[in-house]
Amino acid sequence: MNKQMWNFIQRGRGVLQLKPLGCLSNHSPSFCSGCEPGQYYECQACGYLQPWCKGADDDYPEICDDCWAIAEQLHKTIKTPMESEK
Repeated sequence: MNKQMWNFIQRGRGVLQLKPLGCLSNHSPSFCSGCEPGQYYECQACGYLQPWCKGADDDYPEICDDCWAIAEQLHKTIKTPMESEK
C-alpha cells in the first residue's frame, strides 16, 4: 500500500476511534497492550504514520522499527557504531 493511502487510512481510523493499523497487539499482547485510537506518529525516515508501539515507545521515537532495523543492518555492514552505541 502506498504511503498516501496508508496515512489516509490511519488518520481515518483515528477519527473513527479505531486502533491504528499495524499495532503489535494484533500479533501478541506481550508486545503491546493495545494502542489507543489516534496513537500514531510519522516516521521521520519513511514518512508513514505508524502505531505508537512500532517505534515511538522506545528511546528513539523519530523512526519506526522497520527503518531502525534497516539502519542497524547498514551500520553493521559498514562497521560503524550507531548513535546509541557510542
